[in-house]
Amino acid sequence: MVFKGTLEHVAKAMSFKRSYAQTPPIRIADLMTRELVSVAPGQTFGEVVGLMANRPFRHVPVIHSDGRLAGLISDRDLLRKMAATTDWKTKLVEEVMTREVLTVKPETTLSAAVKEIIGHRINCLPVLDKNEKVCGIVTSTDLLSAFARLQSSLERVTE
Repeated sequence: MVFKGTLEHVAKAMSFKRSYAQTPPIRIADLMTRELVSVAPGQTFGEVVGLMANRPFRHVPVIHSDGRLAGLISDRDLLRKMAATTDWKTKLVEEVMTREVLTVKPETTLSAAVKEIIGHRINCLPVLDKNEKVCGIVTSTDLLSAFARLQSSLERVTE
């Protein structure tokens, strides 16, 4: 962090830093998208392509009828499958989805989620409740938005 200006500015920034450090970290529950668009394992890959082509999101959770996570389909999965096979429209979601999906809980801290995303080079984490049912999703865009808000607050204090 770069401090500019008078000692008064530095004192103000330091007090902000102390008060910020004393507040609890922001949790995924504060940031996640709760209203999900999802698909079922038995739907066709063609349906997913149509769904994602008309929406501004890049990840679709695949959810069993009981609410448990079956897998995930990303825009990258779409591109890979469409390039690899000519019959992609008729493939079932369960045949092409990513099955091994990292997840988080609503009480997970933002810093822990960021570590997972960076460490595994992924762009989203489905959020599972205490019953292991999908209750939301957090994306790299969500986390960058939280960072931007925090950074803006820090910049206002140091000005």
